[in-house]
Amino acid sequence: MTTIIAGKYKGRKLLDYKNTIVRPTQGRVRKSVMQILEPFDGLKVLDLFAGIGTLGLEALSRGAKSVTFVEKDHSVFFALKRNLLEICTDDDYSLFHGDAIHYITNHDPQFDIIIADPPYYKFEFEDVFEKAKQMLLPNGIFCMEMKRCDLSKYTDLRVKKYGSTQVIFWRNTK
Repeated sequence: MTTIIAGKYKGRKLLDYKNTIVRPTQGRVRKSVMQILEPFDGLKVLDLFAGIGTLGLEALSRGAKSVTFVEKDHSVFFALKRNLLEICTDDDYSLFHGDAIHYITNHDPQFDIIIADPPYYKFEFEDVFEKAKQMLLPNGIFCMEMKRCDLSKYTDLRVKKYGSTQVIFWRNTK
């Protein structure tokens, strides 16, 4: 069972959706990622490929001003919606039921943090990163969890490795 690690919702259990589509971020990876991204106080966050909401809910729990959740799969979206309704009664969040690439291509809201956790091997880093970074505010951070691969052509990324997983961080220095 997935639980929220820290903040005002610490210990709250999330409705899981067990299948091959959803791969919630491991607790140790989530803890590390959230500590790197903190503080969230007053920030606008975009959670792409949101799944059941694990990362976006952590951000809300830790003080994010608002979170936009984007999830395509209908059954997973239903579980995400239930988690939000049961846990985040007073928080500012929005839901988008649809494709994450479509969302970042066709919307222009600006965010302080964008978190992407796409299904492994279905999306290339460059495809998500190049579109998502256009939605970042100055000094905003893009973060993507993915299988390990060579990203040596990028010189301005921070890469944290956890077993066969890596998490990429990029700051918009504009």
